[in-house]
Amino acid sequence: MELMWTFVFILSTSVLVQFEQLIVINGQLCKVSNIQIDNEDGRQNFIELNLKRLDQEDKNACPGCNLSEDSKAGGYHSQWIATPPSFHILFTPGEFIAECDSESHEALPAGLCSRDKPACSNDVCDLEEIEDLAEIIRETNVLSQSVGNQKLDKKISVAIVHLNLGNLDKAIEGFTSVIEADPKAVVAYFGRGAAYARKGLRASSVAHKALSDFTKAIELDQYSSRPDVYIHRAQIYMMLQRYSEAYNDATKALKLIESPKVYFLRGVSSLMLELFEEAESDFRRNLVGCSDKHIQALSHFHLGLTLYYRGKVRNAVEVFKEVLKENPDNLEASLSLAQGFKELGNLRAAALRFNQTIQAYPDQAMVYKLRGNMLFDSGDLKSALLDFSKCLQLDAINANCLYMSSVSKISLGRFYSGIKDATKVMVTNSPRMKASPDFIKAHYLREYARYTHTHLDSPILSMQLEADLSPKYLDNWVKLKHFDYTNYKEQPGLQPDTRDVDKLTSIPPDLKALLCRAEELGKLSQVSVDGILPNRRINLAMGLAAIHTAQVLELKWKALKSLSKTNSNDKVIHNWRELYHTSVSYRRLASLDEPYIWVDSLPDYKSKEGYRADIPFVRGSVTNTKVTPYYELAFKLAKTMLEHYSGEGAVAYPGLKEDIQNADNCEALLNVARRRQINPHGVLVSTQVPSLRGVKDDYRLDGGVLVLSEDLTHKTVFALNVASTPDRTASYSAEMDHLLALLQDEMKKIGSNKVNDVENIISHILSITYYFYNLLPLSKGSSAVAYSVMLGLLMSVGRQITGRIPNGRLLDLEAMLAGAPDAFVMVAKRWMTIKKTTVPVSSLPKVWEALPTVRSVLEVLSINSTTC
Repeated sequence: MELMWTFVFILSTSVLVQFEQLIVINGQLCKVSNIQIDNEDGRQNFIELNLKRLDQEDKNACPGCNLSEDSKAGGYHSQWIATPPSFHILFTPGEFIAECDSESHEALPAGLCSRDKPACSNDVCDLEEIEDLAEIIRETNVLSQSVGNQKLDKKISVAIVHLNLGNLDKAIEGFTSVIEADPKAVVAYFGRGAAYARKGLRASSVAHKALSDFTKAIELDQYSSRPDVYIHRAQIYMMLQRYSEAYNDATKALKLIESPKVYFLRGVSSLMLELFEEAESDFRRNLVGCSDKHIQALSHFHLGLTLYYRGKVRNAVEVFKEVLKENPDNLEASLSLAQGFKELGNLRAAALRFNQTIQAYPDQAMVYKLRGNMLFDSGDLKSALLDFSKCLQLDAINANCLYMSSVSKISLGRFYSGIKDATKVMVTNSPRMKASPDFIKAHYLREYARYTHTHLDSPILSMQLEADLSPKYLDNWVKLKHFDYTNYKEQPGLQPDTRDVDKLTSIPPDLKALLCRAEELGKLSQVSVDGILPNRRINLAMGLAAIHTAQVLELKWKALKSLSKTNSNDKVIHNWRELYHTSVSYRRLASLDEPYIWVDSLPDYKSKEGYRADIPFVRGSVTNTKVTPYYELAFKLAKTMLEHYSGEGAVAYPGLKEDIQNADNCEALLNVARRRQINPHGVLVSTQVPSLRGVKDDYRLDGGVLVLSEDLTHKTVFALNVASTPDRTASYSAEMDHLLALLQDEMKKIGSNKVNDVENIISHILSITYYFYNLLPLSKGSSAVAYSVMLGLLMSVGRQITGRIPNGRLLDLEAMLAGAPDAFVMVAKRWMTIKKTTVPVSSLPKVWEALPTVRSVLEVLSINSTTC
């Protein structure tokens, strides 16, 4: 046990750290309070932290280590890496020997290279001509194919000629006869493997025969003198999706010969292994001085893909533009450029590029699929459905198009045809479709669609997923596990007396006013961040939720004032969950294909580790573009804590401070942690959230945990982890209920001579939002729900937000890294510019009267435009 005393010192011009007295037991904890970070805009963050080391013996002590398998935080987990379209990479077997790919191939004997086929009589080589060509090959001894037996050497040369003439069966027969006579004939295994490869690698049996022969040739070649065998085997490994072996063989080949083709091969292997820095290096090498223009063009395009996958979307967009300048007909580059514009939120440019691509390639299913997904993600489901239908006309077993067709139809209220499409995905016999994630999603979509259909003519708040659907179903849906029907009672099929949702043909003036106001409010919540598209359908839903919440609260405030006249201490809102239930219901209807579930209803919540959600900043060489502006702040915190950790066994070596200052990436910082011998797995930095309820007792709540470690694939991970447990939720619930009580006390004073400053009310509302953001109580969508309820609370007290969230900023991350509620309140007020409302919610139709059922809500969400 050791004792640490309070002292203050300056780390740099931007970070101030104050240590406080703390007893450290077994070197497991080092508390640091008041880390001050000065931001570029002049703001200061004071953040309270604890630093822990990962327990090497505890497999569950590393939140975030399983990030690649199960990352579940809000809207950040699904495709947090930019997602360009996937293309099939097909490696043709190429030349038998590397010399045939060189500039001096014309000097090689005829028959040795397939690109220089010999001129024979009548374009067909007879046996005598083949033997003559074989003799020339044998005499030049380019391949060093001699096995010390003149008869076998001749057979090898003849088989090589057959190989390059395309007589593959005769080539295999010739090489096999040599192997039978001399089982150690290296070149015979090499040649037969090449012949198998040229027969085509789509058949697994043929690919494995080729692989076996190349491996045998390598085993028998004591000197590993030729790169060709490694190159050929690397291509086989690529086709078999054994990328690590392909990478290793390409690296061995490059030690023997520097070839643009091999650099490209290794670059693709690195790309598939997510070794993006290495892939980028290999592709860039081929852009300068590469004589093979085809390989150069391929390398240029794959460089764009690599940058895309790394999260450097803006850089990738510029590369794709360059590729298209060189070859305007490059389909893959055109689609990738469109996807790049989409990721950057530039829907107009993305749509233009997709349209241009469709004009050039009207029969390509992938073009319609990708444009359909963009339209769907922006909330234009009707247009998206047209693209998915066209995609299916061109490719009837396209799993994504069939699944997205199902989602679009169900979201538009066409349940019968939508569920039919989902069932087609579920019962498919197509291996390609079964291998798709959409195969799993379709099972959950059909169940949820059936459930929603039974509630079409009920109020929106009647849908209680956590009470009505089994915990196992919800848990597996959130984790996207294979649907397990064991002991599961399916939702009833569609009832014939319940019709589909009708198309809204006209909008009454009162309803139009309501929808237009909802659209305005929804746009206020739209963030401008790379990777997050503006979605009109979701914005409209959350705007309606805000108005619905505000109108309900207005009635409750009136009831509260009546109670105040009788000096009653009763409350009209008894717990914070009452505030959020309505908004969650609207969010669910806006996206019927996604699970927006209260995490306290999921099995993991009650486990020792709790329900974990991760917001990744970096994984390997990939950055999460959605949270990039917050990476620097989080990285500074990790560096500061790592420098001053003084637990048991931690080494404070000379030059530590310089190493930490020079660490400019997560890998370098993790290496410092290992050198300090804190733990080979990494470190955890847990943030502390000050309590407003227990200020006098200096009470703190558990915030998030900054994780610096390696994942299961040995890639460095830097992420913010939140573990929801009953104890943690109880502490946050107490804070929000306390603030809700204060809010109601303030509302009682309004209209009396005890009226307090409205700023107190606004601060209470924003503080409730602060704790909700930090709690992350939903499996996803917590951010949109929090903002919608905040809008509703403000409107219920006659206030409205007139400002927008700045570009690149996220209010939930601001809350998680603000350090304290008052810091968050200050930032939120500055961004939002809160003023008196110009459109009282009381002047609008009551949402629950204008839209009394789930059916009516789906009707308005399906409108493409309200012509506001």
